[in-house]
Amino acid sequence: MEVHHPLQPKHKKNWSEFIIEFLMLFTAVTLGFFAENVREQMSEKQKKRELLQTVAKDLQAELKQFEFHKNFGQKKIINCDSLIMLNNSDHSKVDQKIYYSLLIRTMWWWHFNPNEKSRNEAEAKGYFTEKENTELNYYISKFNFFKNDLKDMEQIEGGAHKFIIAEFPNFTEHALLDKQLRVPSLAITSKLGIKRIDEQTATKLNYQFSVLKLCSDMYIMNIDSMTVYAKKSIDLINKEYK
Repeated sequence: MEVHHPLQPKHKKNWSEFIIEFLMLFTAVTLGFFAENVREQMSEKQKKRELLQTVAKDLQAELKQFEFHKNFGQKKIINCDSLIMLNNSDHSKVDQKIYYSLLIRTMWWWHFNPNEKSRNEAEAKGYFTEKENTELNYYISKFNFFKNDLKDMEQIEGGAHKFIIAEFPNFTEHALLDKQLRVPSLAITSKLGIKRIDEQTATKLNYQFSVLKLCSDMYIMNIDSMTVYAKKSIDLINKEYK
């Protein structure tokens, strides 16, 4: 015998129920959208904080480089002054060991190698140009201005070095210079008397040593300015993005 179940009448939804369901669905989607947006903003802020902290650490490391380069520039000025004095003196009374040692120490140079990967990345992301970072942007732009000027000085310095190297045959003895142009330099004996430098060659060399002094002066000034703006940037980042 078959059992027949009575048909259940279907409930017809009225407009108010459709509206309520729609509003619930719309609210869920909207809240999900806002939650995702908030999550992305928090993630971006965290990435920004981490990157700017890296910028501060890289600037801190460069402060140590500045110390070395500044000391090197100051010594180079002293060496150039000594070489100009010796070029203008009685060459028969100049100690060859002192002269060649001064010459080689003056011809060495150390270029500043900025660790700017983090700064370039932060700049590419627009972190320095955001309204809340106008002060930091100013500090970084000033730092870059003096860094670029420092690089210009390195190019001028390189030109002076090339000129002096081209003059080597006119004022040095190859046997002595050959020992000094080694890493490390080979020792030469202390002995009075160097190759006589004619007045014209001495004058040309002295002009180039003056150029090197100017480059070192500007180098030091740029380093001092970069130090100021690096420290300001570090302090601001540590304050705002710790």
